[in-house]
Amino acid sequence: MLRFIILFAAILLISPELSAQSSKRDNIWLFGYNAGINFNGKKPVGLSNNVLSQREGCSSISDEKGNLVLYTDGIRIWNKKNKLISIGTELSGDDTSTQSALIIPKPGNANIYYVFTTFTKLVCVTIDMRLDKGNGGVVSKMVLLENSTEKLASVRHCNNKDVWILAHENGNRVFRSYLLTDKGINPASVVSKIGTSLDYYKSVGNMKFSQQGDKLAMAVYGKGQYQLFNFDNSAGVLSDEISIRHIDFLSAYGLEFSPNGEFLYVSETVNVGSPIFQLDISVMDAKKIVASKTEIGRPPESYFGSLQLGPDGKIYVARHGMKYLGVINNPDQKGYGCSYVNDGFALPYGTSSMGLPNYTVSPPEIVPVVSVQSDGKCNDATLTAEMNTHVSGNKFQWYQDNEIIKGATKKTYNPQSSGKYAVAVTGACLEKPVRSASVDVKILEITADWSALECGLLELSVQGNGETLWYGKGMSDENKNLEKVQVTGSGKDVYYARVLDENNSSCYVEKKLDVNFGICDASVFVPDIFTPNGDHINDLFEVVISDGEGVQLRIYDRWGKVIYVGEKDRMHWDGMINNVDALTGAYTYILQYKNNRGHDFTRRGTVILQR
Repeated sequence: MLRFIILFAAILLISPELSAQSSKRDNIWLFGYNAGINFNGKKPVGLSNNVLSQREGCSSISDEKGNLVLYTDGIRIWNKKNKLISIGTELSGDDTSTQSALIIPKPGNANIYYVFTTFTKLVCVTIDMRLDKGNGGVVSKMVLLENSTEKLASVRHCNNKDVWILAHENGNRVFRSYLLTDKGINPASVVSKIGTSLDYYKSVGNMKFSQQGDKLAMAVYGKGQYQLFNFDNSAGVLSDEISIRHIDFLSAYGLEFSPNGEFLYVSETVNVGSPIFQLDISVMDAKKIVASKTEIGRPPESYFGSLQLGPDGKIYVARHGMKYLGVINNPDQKGYGCSYVNDGFALPYGTSSMGLPNYTVSPPEIVPVVSVQSDGKCNDATLTAEMNTHVSGNKFQWYQDNEIIKGATKKTYNPQSSGKYAVAVTGACLEKPVRSASVDVKILEITADWSALECGLLELSVQGNGETLWYGKGMSDENKNLEKVQVTGSGKDVYYARVLDENNSSCYVEKKLDVNFGICDASVFVPDIFTPNGDHINDLFEVVISDGEGVQLRIYDRWGKVIYVGEKDRMHWDGMINNVDALTGAYTYILQYKNNRGHDFTRRGTVILQR
């Protein structure tokens, strides 16, 4: 970062306690000009045994108990005895590289460490601490990226075993995510093409992951901006770029997330007296973030460098050339409540430079929990699987009454019938499938039908899993809630059956029944013979109509001539034609009548007149 001299002449869900790394691998800091801090005690104390003298980026690593193992400036590598173990190996860091180096232990192997260094290219060196009688030595060297920048960050994979190493290409917008597993570093990277194109100057400044491992922040030097991204910890992919621009960010350099991930602290460098700001990033909206910008302090006699969250939950701020580090004591608190102190930590040995050690962010291990949420829509509920970890790539399997629902493999499911529903989730971030508790879902169901008991009399029936209700002609209040009900009528009609949710009467399913009572004939007696001989026995041809009434009776002789017409109450013939006895023989009749519902009927037949 020697180019600063030219630029300067021309014109910058976790509490603090939980943020500490239980493994203590980050407890020894060696940085700056022979400065150091030991976080293994109740309070951090200064260290004197640091031979490193570095303007900017560096890294150190301890074992699980907090004992120093290695440290580097990206140019050389020392062991805990301050012995140089990288002689003959050309690294790729630089005194002026913001994040010149990063040391990461191999997952599952306490003896192997990977040292990543960057400035104009990204190099990975493998160290085996069993070599040279336990002093350690270089095993191999690999160039991962020929055209890198000085940005380098890492975060533990959501599977809590592997590690993502993130770098940025020079001259374009390409981020590259490399995965370190128990098998070693995978040289094939995951590419994210997003954000501002970085060149030699704009690559100056820090790039860091949030403590939750789901966001990335990056300083863009000389452009007056910081950029925020969402990070998919299961896939290594960046998305949803937000650019935070302000004149106060012209020489953007230092940055760090609060432990709870709600705030981002940023600072310029090189410009003496430039302040440090707190940005509220709880809502990923650039205008709101800029509007939240709060100055929390400024160094009157120096300028800021990198910011680094410590194992004690405080954020330490490099102050170039000073015997003190700035300290943000309560970084999860809004505004001045964060309690920034310029002379927050005295360095009894050495001096602060612009850099602080670069470490892997280890998000807290969260026991995965999946729950089922329902949108509660009437009879059309959508179930959604919700997890307390936000990663993509999960696979889902829904169950009904402990039986697999075939094809139900999405995050949401629309139940088609009542039952107990649950979902099981699998994914790269889950060691084993995680299953939700069951939720009761009620889908209203209805079957309804009708049957004819006799002409004009029907039985309506309904079955369902809720309160039943009938609508239709002639439906009485005392019958409308019965599962079976008898109704009378004539011809075609319509009835509606409903099944209602007992807890919400506005929620129901309905079935329409198109019924047919039939057209019911009246009961009609028509004799087929009569004897009008005056003996008062069967003297009349008389039609008897029950459940109806006569309209007209016509009698015809054998030649089709009307010889008698009777209307309404005269539905009988005495065998006379114009007061003269009709001849013995067969006579045709046509009878017109109505049933008791007013429907018209006609009957034709023959009657025998015999004397």
